[in-house]
Amino acid sequence: MQTHVRLVIVGAGIVGCSIAHHLTQLGWRDIVVVDKGPLYETGGSSSHAPGLIFQTNYSKFMTQCAMYSVALYKDQVYQDTQCAYQVGGVEVAYTDARLRELHRKQSVAAAYGLEGHVISPCDVADLI
Repeated sequence: MQTHVRLVIVGAGIVGCSIAHHLTQLGWRDIVVVDKGPLYETGGSSSHAPGLIFQTNYSKFMTQCAMYSVALYKDQVYQDTQCAYQVGGVEVAYTDARLRELHRKQSVAAAYGLEGHVISPCDVADLI
């Protein structure tokens, strides 16, 4: 049994696993990832939007991080099975103020190099 490790990462959510993944890609070994309990009871960020990556953020850095994550996950394969699929998402505006916000968000996304569209209710119905 191994009695020591080079690094212990506390938190097995998206951030902890990402740190472990990237360090192993850099050649690190002897890494242990630990967590305090079952998912959704740990209090971390993974339980807030499991399976979803919202790429549009008013912070350019956060948008770039999300875009990087999407690209990274699309390349992951486990036992000949792709691990992630980019299917898109829909945000719905129920008020004029929210619609203005979505137009602003789309403009920010475009400025950061991210494709997005504001569409009509009929177009939403066609998509789903």
